[in-house]
Amino acid sequence: MNRKFFELALERLRPSDWEHFEELSSAFLSSDFSSLRTMASPSGDGGRDSELFSPIGDSTIAVQYSVTGDWERKVKNTFDRISKALSGVKVLIYMSNQVVGAKADDLKRKGTSDYGIFLDVRDRNWFLERYEADDNKYEAAFYLSDLIARPFLEGEELIEKKRPALTSVEAKAALTYIGLQWEDESTDKGLTKIVYEALVRSALRHTKSDKRLSRDEIHSRIFTYIPSSISSESKTYIDSALRRLSEKRKGILKYWPTEDSFCLSHQESQRIHVKLSETEIEESDFLNEVSRLVENEKEESDDFEEQDIPEIAERVVRIVDLFLVKSGESFASSVVSGNIEITDANLLKDTIFNDLNDHPSENKYVGSFPDIAINVVTRILSSNKESINKHLKKVSDTYTLFSFLRETPDIQKVTKKIFNHAKIWLDTTVILPLLAEAFTPDENRKKFTTIVNSLSYGGVNMRVTEGVIKEILHHIRISENCSRHKPNEWQGRIPFLYYHYLESGAPPSAFSSSVEVFRGNSRPEDDVSQYLEIQHGIIVESLENPSLKVADDIRHTVEFLWREAHKRRRSNNSSDIDPAVTDTLIQHDVESYLGIIGLRAEEHVSDLGYRHWWLTIDSLAWRIRNTLKQEIDPPPMSPLISLDFLANSLSFGPARGSIDRTHEQLLPVVLDMDFAEHMPRELLEVAERVRRENEGLPEHIIKRRVRDECDKMRRRYGTITQSEVEAEQGTARG
Repeated sequence: MNRKFFELALERLRPSDWEHFEELSSAFLSSDFSSLRTMASPSGDGGRDSELFSPIGDSTIAVQYSVTGDWERKVKNTFDRISKALSGVKVLIYMSNQVVGAKADDLKRKGTSDYGIFLDVRDRNWFLERYEADDNKYEAAFYLSDLIARPFLEGEELIEKKRPALTSVEAKAALTYIGLQWEDESTDKGLTKIVYEALVRSALRHTKSDKRLSRDEIHSRIFTYIPSSISSESKTYIDSALRRLSEKRKGILKYWPTEDSFCLSHQESQRIHVKLSETEIEESDFLNEVSRLVENEKEESDDFEEQDIPEIAERVVRIVDLFLVKSGESFASSVVSGNIEITDANLLKDTIFNDLNDHPSENKYVGSFPDIAINVVTRILSSNKESINKHLKKVSDTYTLFSFLRETPDIQKVTKKIFNHAKIWLDTTVILPLLAEAFTPDENRKKFTTIVNSLSYGGVNMRVTEGVIKEILHHIRISENCSRHKPNEWQGRIPFLYYHYLESGAPPSAFSSSVEVFRGNSRPEDDVSQYLEIQHGIIVESLENPSLKVADDIRHTVEFLWREAHKRRRSNNSSDIDPAVTDTLIQHDVESYLGIIGLRAEEHVSDLGYRHWWLTIDSLAWRIRNTLKQEIDPPPMSPLISLDFLANSLSFGPARGSIDRTHEQLLPVVLDMDFAEHMPRELLEVAERVRRENEGLPEHIIKRRVRDECDKMRRRYGTITQSEVEAEQGTARG
């Protein structure tokens, strides 16, 4: 029996299953206590979700079994009961199917100090660590799993509650099985094969030797959620999948040629049950993490009650799901149409308001829910927990594959046109976050580093211009200047790099020495160039000559549009920006935009298949691209590519075979959407105050407390607006 199968059974126990949990607990305790007797009736607990026992002949030890989620209240009530009716008890063994762990430490101290009772919590992990210890425990665990987990896995409840973005059970099942298959397959297997083999497994999910499906029935089930325009071609791929999976050496499907019917093999059914168990546990862990983040919001707000947390958490999970659906559809549509788009900055907000409209509530939290949801969703999507990242990545990839399926029957064919071995110039707005991650000790937080390294593994040649190097050095000088000012002396926003340095908890006085990792004083341009090449494989290469090859009408229009865009940005930015600096930024932007167009003059491929690209998250560049389409006929092919598109291309494009599955699963889900860290200069005051209040403590404690305060500020300033996104991008350049 697989551990996840048993874990799912424990996770799904409900108060009505208290007798089954009692049997399990008794079996696990039998090696320590040969017999147990009931000490008190459960009627006083208001429901039979627990019993209180003691080993015969030893009234100093009590054992309680409980499947309640509110284990803390249950233990406190038990302490009170024991102190009044069973004063001789000195040890309480609390058996629970919940995950408790270190969260019971305060209760243990309370039990010892207030009641003189030692608390021994044996939770879900305690059972999971011991179920294979002997035959008695294994048989009890197997019996519970067979009783609780198996019916759930074989029924439709598991499928129906998943993926709220879809409505039909068959479509949800298809999506679930695509996710299972995608997670298992190597990155060198064709996407079309992966998807159709998953669809066949989904259609046959309830089959056995005496309950088979014919080929026509399998076609019909799959066709219920495939557009009719591609169903005839899809039939060929379904039959190919049936043929491959029916090969005896694979042992996946059993085939009856006379009847032309199929069923899953017993071995494959068991494997799928294990994978479904793992997925269900992942979903539960994800919901728990969302609930935890909602509880954090409760600490900062009086806009909702404790009892609202489950409903809010459920909303957030639904919003994340719908957000990933739209993102997947956007990428699939870009690939099929050959027109790369940047993630809509309003997508998250629109998803939140649509959910409120589709699922109305009378609870008072609704008014503040948009801000609550934005805070929680942005933290989920930027989580540093590997398990959460892998879960989100799997869900995102699964929706993307499903979106491809709705567009084309041959996914592999359409994704082959994604560029391979490209040469991409990185803008300052991409390099600065990359440098900022050097201040972050946690590798799981380094999302830009992860994707840049992945691009290198995937054969992408990364470049920067000399102009970007100069902008980086200018930004470092501004950051150093800010670090030398007292909080009440600095005007305007905190420079991007210095903000992330402060957020790490490091002392302002050490900033200048910290940035020496990027550059020294004698040859700073060479130093930054060398750092980018050694650490990230990014090489300096000029675009000046290629930019001169572009036709005059395009050149003049591009220069005009960039100058007007920067003029509007300056007027919207409260801080003073040196006009000479602005002119330099415009010159660099124009050179990059035109330089890529110039390099493409000798390329004769489709829009998506071009080799040369400019990577930027500056919204001005994308608006200028759209304006050029209206100003010039025919417009030049856009040189822009987005970070989200690049990340997805590594998972679905020709380069996917160069990246192993483990590394691919850790690629960020969202990068282009700048969840604007709207941190004004008050951050300087917060960092200084926390350091002053904790003076004398070890440096690692001070840094941790500074980070905690920064996180609280982020929750207070967490709202997303278009102006904030653009303002943050402007700050990153200034």
